Amino acid sequence: MTHGEINFAIRVTLGIDVVIICVLIAYFYVRNEMLAARAARIGNITYHAGTIFTGIAYGHPDCPPEIAAEYLSLRRKRLIITTIASSPMIIYMIFLRKYFH
Repeated sequence: MTHGEINFAIRVTLGIDVVIICVLIAYFYVRNEMLAARAARIGNITYHAGTIFTGIAYGHPDCPPEIAAEYLSLRRKRLIITTIASSPMIIYMIFLRKYFH
């Protein structure tokens, strides 16, 4: 493969990776909104930014343990999955950027 073909393959791979990360962000945003809406019905244990729920006060005494556990699990999954999904970009930035840009 020539330098131009490798450069094109890297650009396509990184473009697909950006789309995957955007879809994951949207998915976890919707899951967070659904969980926060469910928690808001229980009591005043959510943080708001206008009409958007931004988080759950999982340490609040009124917060049920299952909501707190699900919220922490969702945050952990988001961290792990987005780290894995962004690994091609990390590899590119560390090892390949100086050769293909």
